[in-house]
Amino acid sequence: MRPSEPPPPSSAPTPDLTAEATLSAVLAALAAHDRPSPDHGVAVAYAFASDRMRAALGDERAFGRALHNALNAPLLGHVAAQVTSLDERGDAARAAVEVTTTGGDSVRYTVALVRPDRGPRRGCWLIGGIAREGVDL
Repeated sequence: MRPSEPPPPSSAPTPDLTAEATLSAVLAALAAHDRPSPDHGVAVAYAFASDRMRAALGDERAFGRALHNALNAPLLGHVAAQVTSLDERGDAARAAVEVTTTGGDSVRYTVALVRPDRGPRRGCWLIGGIAREGVDL
């Protein structure tokens, strides 16, 4: 008998996901980035992006370009991620995340999460912004 495997991470926001589970789902998708299909990690991150973030960056293709830029590229295909802090206050949260790249470099990010109180994704934790250490959200 094979040991049971954990369920795959969510690929879309739902109201039952906590802020931490949302962040974990996005980080897992970005780590697996091109699996099971090219830019799958971008698609999942876009699904979890807040409306404000989508408006600022554009459609999924433009969103992907933002993730592939030099500041955010370490998130794609990272080999490890650790949430070093998560401060949740009402419908907003801020997390400190440290990722380890395939080259062994450690890169820190601040991730803002929001939970809208209206609209089709009401009650779902969403990514409101991602900033590399030293860059404001």
